[in-house]
Amino acid sequence: MSDAAGKQHTAAIQAAWSIELLPESPVLVVPWHDDSGNVAYVDLRQCPEQITAIPEAMQHPALALLLQRLNADASPWATAKCDRWQMDEEDMEAASFDLELARDDGNAAAGIGSYVDFYSRDTALFCSLQQHRELLVLLTEVLQSPEELRQSAAVLCELTLRRCIVSGQEGFAITAFVYAVGQDLPVAEANWAAALQTLADVLLRDAMNLPAARGVS
Repeated sequence: MSDAAGKQHTAAIQAAWSIELLPESPVLVVPWHDDSGNVAYVDLRQCPEQITAIPEAMQHPALALLLQRLNADASPWATAKCDRWQMDEEDMEAASFDLELARDDGNAAAGIGSYVDFYSRDTALFCSLQQHRELLVLLTEVLQSPEELRQSAAVLCELTLRRCIVSGQEGFAITAFVYAVGQDLPVAEANWAAALQTLADVLLRDAMNLPAARGVS
């Protein structure tokens, strides 16, 4: 995303990871559909043109671009679910606390939240808990902005490991939660879009230099 000067917009990121593998923790199942049957999994790898069936992607180009990049033929990943929302007061308070931003200085007056579930197409990585543990740590290190920039970070990226079943095969997936704030909604949107671009860059370029992510066929 570009600003008025034509330069790419960037946003400092604080990154963290967690693991949710308790018996009661949610399990991502692919393909999926909701109880009504009106909302269902869209396989963007096999049918990229079906991105038009994902309302959030059609309404938010930055999210559409992330989905397209992660599901491209050359990508080692596939996505399963996504959502995007404008943060309410409770979300804003939580994000401001995590980002150590003072609400009264105007830097966190508006915010955007989102998540994307993604999993590895490589069977060995998909099924390996140990490799996912290593991957979470390394991805977080790559995503995290330098310490001097994190002091004014406007984006929080949380990577959560969870169980995943794809067409009957049991393994693991990662949910990337991205929360972006700003002094107004357009600034929060710009920070969010920049963070999604950074996330895609890391997963498609930097992640493939990590030992745990190599070997995709």
